[in-house]
Amino acid sequence: MTKSTKSNLTRRRLLASGLAAPFVSSMSGVLTPARANETVKLQFMYPVGVSGDINTIISDMISDFNATHDGIEVEAIYAGSYDNTEQKVITSLGVGEPPALWLPINSSLQTFLGLDALEDITEQAKSDDIYDDFIGGFLDTAVSDDRLYGLSFQPSTPVLYYNKDAFAERGIEDAPETWDDLLETANALTIRDGDELKRWGVIIGGGWHDWMFEGYCRQNGLVPWEKDKVLWDRPEAVEALQFWKTMVDAGCMAPASTWQGSANDFMAGSTAMLYHSTGSLTNLRKSSPFEVGVAFMPKKKQYGASQGGGPIMIAKNQSDAKKEAAWTFARWMTNTQNQAAWSQATGYLAVRKSSWEQPEMRQYLVDVPQAKVALDQAKFSGAFLQVPAYSRARDALKSAIDRTLAGEIKAETALTDATADVNREIARVLRRQKG
Repeated sequence: MTKSTKSNLTRRRLLASGLAAPFVSSMSGVLTPARANETVKLQFMYPVGVSGDINTIISDMISDFNATHDGIEVEAIYAGSYDNTEQKVITSLGVGEPPALWLPINSSLQTFLGLDALEDITEQAKSDDIYDDFIGGFLDTAVSDDRLYGLSFQPSTPVLYYNKDAFAERGIEDAPETWDDLLETANALTIRDGDELKRWGVIIGGGWHDWMFEGYCRQNGLVPWEKDKVLWDRPEAVEALQFWKTMVDAGCMAPASTWQGSANDFMAGSTAMLYHSTGSLTNLRKSSPFEVGVAFMPKKKQYGASQGGGPIMIAKNQSDAKKEAAWTFARWMTNTQNQAAWSQATGYLAVRKSSWEQPEMRQYLVDVPQAKVALDQAKFSGAFLQVPAYSRARDALKSAIDRTLAGEIKAETALTDATADVNREIARVLRRQKG
């Protein structure tokens, strides 16, 4: 899709609709709107974490917002990855100059709460239709102790993408439903010419192995973390990583990859199946020279997935005028029409029930049934790794997984060591926060 096409899509679909509810400050009651001749300038820090040119779509949305909201001017700051976004926001908080809003991975909720950085928007949401219309599981990723700290904007889960042409070549009709099916199917789809690999059976998108791995834990009956600790040393988690190693040892799964590289491999036909974000659906579907199938991630004991993506969060330490304007923007970005158009343009899941009921969304699901798979799987998903010291936890888990798949260490040892290391760090952070 060209930039011009995307701009036209935005102009047609991303409507300037959905008036914001009055912003209720936690400190000073109901705020009055900014005067028309006083422009409130906001910076919105945003990651681009999936394949495709999503920043163009975001830029067009912001242009539409600015054109239809006198007195508010939003500037987009593209921060790179989710990790880069988190670090840049933390750095800006340290010098007292945070952006007015940002969109982090939902796992960073406890990190930002520990820094006392987030505006509590519970009362604003209650006075609006947020609790009634947002899909509960999506909204819950920004909830802590029954208080709401963000509006879910681009939730995603990993799904299993598969090359229907490759399946047909091997006489395979259905996507794998269980781990055992996955191993059998991946073996059947792998192609070698002597020692030369022609096609992997499956690749699990690199860079986010920890996110994918949590889904495997959930499929095996374990949510591998609690609010103050990780549980990667539990038998269910060890079994999940051992299964990954089994696929690598069988020669049907790539032991390592990159996030964008894995998507490119799939589109090039270098792997027949790919674990990747629902947010990559539109790009993979439109850029692949074959028909793309989408299926639930295969189960062990049950279906399970962890929600990626994130909410739009509002900085606590800024003027009431900026908070009011930030709420107006966050509310507009997540209104019914914009969420419907955003989902169609990207593959991210629309956060509102009403978005899925729009005539254009109903038709979209008829035209692109793959999108319905992602929505249905979301019912079996939960928040991803919401612990203090989230970045340290991610690094430790990714290292444990990568070293195991490379054959450097046994799964049980790697996960036991990572669990002990991260839980010590979480305890240290919690002690520091308590003073």
